[in-house]
Amino acid sequence: MGSMYRSEPMSLCQLFLQTDSAFASVAELGELGLCQFRDLNPDASSYQRKYVHEVRRCDEMERKLRMVTEELTKDGIPIPDFIDQIPAPLPRDMNELEVC
Repeated sequence: MGSMYRSEPMSLCQLFLQTDSAFASVAELGELGLCQFRDLNPDASSYQRKYVHEVRRCDEMERKLRMVTEELTKDGIPIPDFIDQIPAPLPRDMNELEVC
């Protein structure tokens, strides 16, 4: 596994992905941890972005999980650490996670 130090050889690549496979591809690249993403639309506001709704859902889910973690910690209930990486949930699984 490589690292992201400046002295490491790097390549600048541009990917063009179909909308259907974009999530799975970016999730896989993110789990590898060996790539860096650049914003090609830095002047666009957050409301002009295509995936604003999904990002807000993830922020809300993170807030809920943080609250549950704080309550478990406050009550002295141990939270097990995972050694293996947990893969990113698919977009269709977000509905199930939100309901729980």
